[in-house]
Amino acid sequence: MEIQIREGNREQKRKLRVCAYCRVSTDADEQENSLENQIRHYETVIKATPSYEYAGVYSDFAISGFKEKRPGLQKMLADAQKGKIDLILTKSVSRFARNTSIVLEATRKLKELNVGVFFELQNINTLSGEGELMLTILAAFAQAESESGSAGAKMVYQRKYEAGIPVQYLERSFGYTKDERGVYIADESEAVWVRKIYEMAADGYTPAAIKRYLNENGVKTVGGTKWSDSTVFRLIENEIYKGDYIMHKHFVNEERKLVRNRGEVDAWYIEDDHEAIVSPELWQKAQDAIEAKRDYLAEGSVIEDFTEENYPYMNRIFCAKCGHPLYRRIYSNGNRLNWGCSGTKRHGKSFCEGINIPDGVLRKAWHFDGNMYIDEKPSVKGTKEFTYLKESSWKRRHKKKVPEAIPENTEEAYPYRKKIFCGLCGSRLVRHVNPKSHKVIWICNGAKRKGVAFCRGTRIPDSVIRGWGEIKKDIYIQRKDDKNGKKRYSYTSKKPTA
Repeated sequence: MEIQIREGNREQKRKLRVCAYCRVSTDADEQENSLENQIRHYETVIKATPSYEYAGVYSDFAISGFKEKRPGLQKMLADAQKGKIDLILTKSVSRFARNTSIVLEATRKLKELNVGVFFELQNINTLSGEGELMLTILAAFAQAESESGSAGAKMVYQRKYEAGIPVQYLERSFGYTKDERGVYIADESEAVWVRKIYEMAADGYTPAAIKRYLNENGVKTVGGTKWSDSTVFRLIENEIYKGDYIMHKHFVNEERKLVRNRGEVDAWYIEDDHEAIVSPELWQKAQDAIEAKRDYLAEGSVIEDFTEENYPYMNRIFCAKCGHPLYRRIYSNGNRLNWGCSGTKRHGKSFCEGINIPDGVLRKAWHFDGNMYIDEKPSVKGTKEFTYLKESSWKRRHKKKVPEAIPENTEEAYPYRKKIFCGLCGSRLVRHVNPKSHKVIWICNGAKRKGVAFCRGTRIPDSVIRGWGEIKKDIYIQRKDDKNGKKRYSYTSKKPTA
């Protein structure tokens, strides 16, 4: 009798590399706590399961499930493509995505990579036979539920609009506050500046001149930032300051974006809705002045084929401040044309303040034969006067401005260049010279080579790094933007985990 000995398979089955995906759609404190709890829960569950190997938790904070470009989701899909993941755990279909096409496209791509997604609430594994059918049905329900909720919320506002019940957000407007009764009244500490803005506008001051005046006097916007031309424009054109109110001035479109209502949906105009800060007469004078400014900028502009016949001064006009040519710039939805300094465009305002001359003004003034160097002299009110100087006269007193040379990328010029890394993915930071501002910044090489799906990327000005003093060992740098849009940088010696 022959006895056969069959050896057992001593090779142990490989553990599944398991990760989790979490998402919350708003930045409320309770939502942030919910996200932290979800991350902690999945980390505990995965690490406690003997057949699982922990592959991380990916998350997105304050991002709608209708959006496909979510950093956490994109990073997870990229890691799955690299073979780092076998199974993804997530709470439900709606947490993964609220758009049916996004759910199906992502799960099918993962399925091709033999990566499964397990939806806990629905008890669906996409690698199972019935997973595809059930997922299609449930994803459609999740999208329909979200759209129904959105439609319901819109209907509530619609009924209020039709009944003439104001839905106001004046607390977000400079110059207004609520009293103890919940009524919107003028906040005199800000209202005095609102009146000043309207008086200046009615008197012919440009928004740029008003902006400078406010910033020089230390006046801040509602968000605590400096004023810009656009914020001044919006304030002057806003009907709330004469006591009126437009309901449904903006609406959420099918792509879930808040857009200006330009007649796509109904709107309601309410007169004498709340306390006015400026009189209707002053408000109208400011509108007339702004409109006259627009007419002045548009008057005489010719927007045609870019030829010497249509523009006899093309290639013959230069900035008197730096000597660089003026280039043609069409703006305002193709309705206006001006000529700006190419030196400013290429190297930034630190290189040259530049000029901007409306095409209509240049066209009226042009009667020259040779090259001309143009300068502008703004008045106190912000209106501009232009001067024209012949090339021979300009060159006797000036030379064409040349940008400062950037040091070569050597350890002598940048002694820290091999010691700085991205705090998000650990990749080295590499030098990049901004062609417009001519300044050096350091950017994540991982994001540069592999895209944002790999890493959102750290970008930091060279001036910030120099301000930290001598760097003796490797550091990993991150940037965080605060609520006012200010960029803050931090670093650590600890390398980020994959």
